[in-house]
Amino acid sequence: MTIVHFTRATVRNSDKSFLIRGQEVQPKKNAKILGVIMDDELRFQQHMVKAAAKGLSAAMGLRSHGLCLLMSGDMPSVRNVAWMNKAQMVGAQAITGAFRTVAKTVAMAEANIQTVEERHRQATTRLCINLQTLPMTHPLAALRNCATRRFVSPMQKIVTAEQTMQTDRIEVIHEYALPPWTPRIQVMLEGDKAKAVKAANDAKGIVIATSGSQRDGMVGIGGVVCNVNHDGPGVVLASYSVSLGTADEQNPYTAELAAIAMALMCAPAGLPCREVTVVASNRSALEVIRRPRRQSGQCTIRQIYDHANRLVRRGCSVNLVWLPAKHEGFAWGSVAKSAAQKATQEGSVAERPSYRARSTTLRLALAQRQCEQLPENVGKHSKRIDKALPGKHTRALYDSLTRKESDIFVQLRTGMTRLSKYLHTIGATDSDLCDCGQAAETIDHFLFRCTKWVTQRQVLFECARAKIGNLSFFLGGKAASDSDKWKPDMQAVRAVIKFAIETKRLDRDQQPPGNQ
Repeated sequence: MTIVHFTRATVRNSDKSFLIRGQEVQPKKNAKILGVIMDDELRFQQHMVKAAAKGLSAAMGLRSHGLCLLMSGDMPSVRNVAWMNKAQMVGAQAITGAFRTVAKTVAMAEANIQTVEERHRQATTRLCINLQTLPMTHPLAALRNCATRRFVSPMQKIVTAEQTMQTDRIEVIHEYALPPWTPRIQVMLEGDKAKAVKAANDAKGIVIATSGSQRDGMVGIGGVVCNVNHDGPGVVLASYSVSLGTADEQNPYTAELAAIAMALMCAPAGLPCREVTVVASNRSALEVIRRPRRQSGQCTIRQIYDHANRLVRRGCSVNLVWLPAKHEGFAWGSVAKSAAQKATQEGSVAERPSYRARSTTLRLALAQRQCEQLPENVGKHSKRIDKALPGKHTRALYDSLTRKESDIFVQLRTGMTRLSKYLHTIGATDSDLCDCGQAAETIDHFLFRCTKWVTQRQVLFECARAKIGNLSFFLGGKAASDSDKWKPDMQAVRAVIKFAIETKRLDRDQQPPGNQ
């Protein structure tokens, strides 16, 4: 048991003992509570000394470990990465049911798992961009890289590798966007779309509809300010259309924030005590305004609150209402959208350079460094049937399958199956000939041509007769002729799995043809 006495007056400090259940307890200068040593005046001096000693001991241990590795010529980074990749390979096999002979990159691509190297590259990119967004008061922002011939620090290597990123005019992200005691703007985020449209139409007073647009590499904002009375239609007081910048600096989220800030700034100067309602269609932007954190657009969020407080001091009330995008039930929404599209039409130029959003910079940097294809000489069959590999579509494929269905489906996608062609390749059978005696038992032959499975193949004909022979279509892959908006056909995938289950040719207890 620990008794802590808090007081504002230091003169009340006493070293007299007291009794607890007949046992005398002497006052102490410190006490350990939940692992933290709390001392007099809560200065945590003893706790910091102990933590520093433990940190120094760990650092010295790492140094001696590093010297041992250096003397032995070991490669710890390569060894650790190989161990982590091995663990990820086990996870990929558990997700998909792939054979252990499937290449590591192919198995992880099928399971939509990034390699350790890819994860580290993304972490490096995030670190460099986050360092660029630190305020100048941050201790790390004052550091400067110094060139040296004797030793190149890991931080120098990271920065050198990421020098191709465009980080000029990048925004500054502070620890918090607003002090915690700042009153928050009331935001209405209805879950029901019909109720959200009704809330927007029921708004009276000064109603401002905002919108953002991104097209042809430009990002723009637009809005319309209306005076809506209870006894008549609204009257347009003002409208605006502004080009923010290029799509590699801004995004629809920051555009919506800028549109809301512009809307509150455009409120009439001599506005009496009225209700001011801003209607926006970007839900994420409204969520951020309601609960600002350490995210992109902090400077715009502060502008929104400054303009809102200016209106509140005049006796006005400020509310934000979410409206579903592309909804025709709110008349002023289409007017605001037209104004935003006007700012992104061909030939539009930003009136003044804006900041570079951290979220956009990070997204472009990660996309630039993302591994968009499998390594050479790896996964030839997978590359042939699925041009979109690696991609997020594989997660949708396997998430909807059972364990048995996944075990069968991954064989057909990776090419490592219980069919005679693959078994003969690894030396498990004497011949790759199919039991029908007409050709080698490949995946194409098994699915579309083998005469043994004519009855079972009816499910494929019923699904898509015109696609018979298209291996990519039936295995959920993207062919070279498919468009960018392609999506896997789950009906065809389930038809193939049903066909394979009925033949029992890919089951786990299936024996090679030569051993039957």
